[in-house]
Parts: sequence; C-alpha cells; structure tokens
Amino acid sequence: MHYLVTGAGGFVMSVLVKQLLATEPDAVVTAVDLHPPDEVLTGFLAGHEERVHYARADVADSATLSETLTKAAPDVVVHGATVTHDATTEYRDPARFVRVNVGGTTAVLDAARRTESVRRVLLVSSGAVYGSSSRRLLTEDSAPEPDEMYGVSKVAAELVARRFGELYDLDVPVARLTKMFGPMERPSPGRAVMSLPYHLAAAAVRRRPVGLTERTLRAGGDWLGATEAARALHLLARGQGTARGTYNLSSGTRTSVPDLLALFGVEPRQAPPETADADMDPDAESGKDGIYAADRAQRDLAWQPTPLSEQVAEYVAWARAHPELFASGG
Repeated sequence: MHYLVTGAGGFVMSVLVKQLLATEPDAVVTAVDLHPPDEVLTGFLAGHEERVHYARADVADSATLSETLTKAAPDVVVHGATVTHDATTEYRDPARFVRVNVGGTTAVLDAARRTESVRRVLLVSSGAVYGSSSRRLLTEDSAPEPDEMYGVSKVAAELVARRFGELYDLDVPVARLTKMFGPMERPSPGRAVMSLPYHLAAAAVRRRPVGLTERTLRAGGDWLGATEAARALHLLARGQGTARGTYNLSSGTRTSVPDLLALFGVEPRQAPPETADADMDPDAESGKDGIYAADRAQRDLAWQPTPLSEQVAEYVAWARAHPELFASGG
C-alpha cells in the first residue's frame, strides 16, 4: 500500500507515518510537508528510510500538490496538514486558517480525485468543530458550533470533503481528534500551543513541579495519546469504517488534572495565569472542551485505546530520551 500523508512532519501525522511503516512491511509513505524533515523526524523514522519519501509542498498550492500526487501515485491520501489554534495567530492572521485548512483541503481533494490511483482520502479534523456547544458529551451527530477560526475552518473543510465524496464517488472518511499528547509533540511552525501533558512531561524530565493556576487543579479533560490515535487513523486509511463516515477519536472519558498529574508523577506549583505553564477553566467542560464519545470508532474499527497510564508511560519514556525538546516547558 502506498500512502501519501500531508503534514507528515507534524505531531500526530509523524506518529501515523511511523505506525504505517512499522506495521505494514510493504507500505511506502510519501511524507509531504511545507518544511524539510528535521533530525527529530528522521530519527523517529529510523529503520524505515527506504520506504519513506519526503516531498515539500504547500497544501494550498494546487499546482505543486497536483504534481506531487501525480508523481507519487498513492493508493490512499491522509490529509493532516493544518494550522492549529493559538490566539495570537488568530488575531494577527485569521485568513491563514482559511487558506491552509480550507483551501489546502480543497486542493488536496481536487488533486486526489484527478489521480487515478487514489481510492480514499482520510481527512483529519478536530473536536474544535464542537466549539461553544453546551453539551458535555459530544457525539459525531452533535451540531458543530465553532467559536474560533480554527474550528470554523475545520467545519468548512469537512463540508468540502463531504461534497467531494458525493461529486466524485470518493471515499472521504473524517476523523475528529480530541486533546492529543504523546511522542513527537514539539513546538513547530504549525503548532504554537503545547498540551498540558507536554508541560507535565517536561516537568517529569526536569524533575521539577509544573506551574498551574489554582483553578486548573479543578479541571479535567478528554486526552488521547498520539500512538492510539495513529492506530485508529491507520484503520480508517486502510478502509475500515464507513467510507464517508465521521469518527471521534478520543478516550471517551474525563480525566481530572490531579489524576493526570499522578500518572506523570509530577507535583503542581501554584502560579498566576501570566507565568503558569497551563491554565484550564474548570467551568469550560462542554463543546470542544467536553468529552467526545468514541463508541462509533470502537464499534466500526474494533479499536480500543490502551489504558491512559500506558499512554503516559510511553510519552514520559520518549520525553526522557529527548530532553532537548522540553527545555522550555514545565
């Protein structure tokens, strides 16, 4: 199987690329990203060099993207390239979310439908589409109520994907990710805001308390390790599940911040919002900050995440092997 993965140098997508190469001995991956592969990525994929081919392309550049797909002739495209939310970028350049997340998705799908070899395009979306919904438990049928440009762009991208599927009889499943953490999370041009688990891993590596606001200790969330998400994305890319279905990829349960601290073996240090490593509002546990029901993925994909304790242990082990990536966290 030949996969083409966009955003392959990023956090979750790089973990997916490793999943594809490590579990399918005959798999070949064309790893597309705006930036050349760094040493962290090539080290992460060490041992699979002969089956991964790197290509640089802006997903919003339809001509370059079309040329890339034509040359690669993949069986499956996984579109994960995205600009994630951060308040500064949203204020300074809101159009960037539309250009990359909507325009890029359109360009990928248009190039894919013109490439004869492609039989499926998996769109990697986000629970950000649930936005300001008052629901605390979100299913794939919950109405989108995006409240940030990131969420708005993800809703639009999903609608574009759905229409392409209808127009060209193309399989275009959608995966909505919950709060992610795990190996390969690091600051990058597309990811400016790190997860709470990233700061906890940094604190564990540096053997220091993590700075949290007082209210954060009363908060909780739905976290999932990237390795677990990659397993589900792999199944969707291979053809499991409904061809044009939408799937929440999540733990499906709430984990309190104190419980998360205990799993990481880290003590909190109370800090004001302006200097804290993380600040979470305990009253904001609905919509995009709620719990995403993963029943559909568990049923259709026969996918079940490993216990959170195992996911955390994997992440901490990786963090300790790469302390330089956590120098400014924790």
